[in-house]
Amino acid sequence: MLTVSSFTQSLSSTPLFSKTLSTAYERLSSGLRINQAADDSAGLQISNRLTSESLAKNQLRRNLNDGISYAQIAEGGLQESADILQRMRQLAMQSQNGINSDADRRALDKEFQQLKNALNGIAYNTEAFNRLPLLGDNDLLSDNVSSIGDTFVKGTPTRLNSGLRSVAYIPAGSTNISINIDSFSLDDDLQVFTTSGKHLVGTPLSDDVWDTNSVNSPSDIKSLLFLTQEGYTPTASYDGSSLITNGTGTINGTTFTFSGDQHPGVTTETLTIDNTNEPLIISVVGKGVFNATVDWDTLGAAGSGGNRFEAGPVDITATNSLSDGTDFINLTKTPVGLSDLNMVESDVLTFGNAEAALQQIDDALEYVSESRAFYGAKMNQMQSALKLNDRMHEGLMASRSQILDTDFAAETAKSTQAQIVEQASISVRAQAKSSDEQVLGLLDSTAQPK
Repeated sequence: MLTVSSFTQSLSSTPLFSKTLSTAYERLSSGLRINQAADDSAGLQISNRLTSESLAKNQLRRNLNDGISYAQIAEGGLQESADILQRMRQLAMQSQNGINSDADRRALDKEFQQLKNALNGIAYNTEAFNRLPLLGDNDLLSDNVSSIGDTFVKGTPTRLNSGLRSVAYIPAGSTNISINIDSFSLDDDLQVFTTSGKHLVGTPLSDDVWDTNSVNSPSDIKSLLFLTQEGYTPTASYDGSSLITNGTGTINGTTFTFSGDQHPGVTTETLTIDNTNEPLIISVVGKGVFNATVDWDTLGAAGSGGNRFEAGPVDITATNSLSDGTDFINLTKTPVGLSDLNMVESDVLTFGNAEAALQQIDDALEYVSESRAFYGAKMNQMQSALKLNDRMHEGLMASRSQILDTDFAAETAKSTQAQIVEQASISVRAQAKSSDEQVLGLLDSTAQPK
């Protein structure tokens, strides 16, 4: 026969109510319906996948915003370039006015030339995040520096002007290069650098040939020659620790044989290079002209050895979710240096030159306007992708919440129900125990003799 006492003892010894209450407390305190795999194994797997996609879409939002900032900076640089070109156009038209004297045109040309320098400055110094070039091609060697294969006809003398500039680059992977220069009666000296500014062959900075070009220290050569438009990296700095001034030497696996600077009296110099493991930049420093005869066995291809010479696309941001692969929104750089705009030799010193400059400026303005339109379209594309991403993320988070998050109303009701049942169990158990004691007391009293 089941007594009240045995019923309450079996009720209170069952872990059902305490487990239900414990689970409800766990879910209410953590805010999660699934706290361990046993709670919902399938739901845990699904929620983990949704969590991964949620984190990816959060990062995608940041990527898109970075891409929009990148395009805005580029478009800002192009806007300033357009403003400069408009002023240059005014100067060209003013120079065509017949009342201007030669002195007047020279005065106009001074401003015109400074504006040309400003255009180049914008082209090669507009950057995003302090490292990504936007307009000019600031990859290791710029389009302004031609390969020796483009600058010289193999084995044929070529006459060029010397100065503080890059004459040509030697691509990585080239073999058996020979360079012979004759500076005639002037002292023009051959120099070889790496793109990072290491001085491999030539004359030390203490030589007079550098002084004639206002270079007296490493800081001078960094500010005057080590420019991105001259083929150097943005962080290039002078290093003459391995400089070969005469004879033969091997640097980074490349052997150089140099006749040396033989002035006074001898104005010819000869250099041979057995192979190149990295792109090298050739300069002939001085104030005159020189003949150069260049020969080689093979020339490395552009892009070999880490050197790039084209303004390729920048993959700004991944746009697809995990399972569908990764797509990118590409932003192609916009070369707007003087050489890109065909304005290197432009001036307004004469009526004819001003007329030619006017046509060049009109072409440049059209090119810059098209480039600005390109960046505007890309910004709109990224804004649309950002809106779509946010909508998808909102739906994704709602699905994840339904699976993973606690239903506070339901769990609160469960915990309240479990508390009531447990408290009722304790109360009934206490009452049953009291009844048992009363019965035992009565039995004990009747058993005693009177």
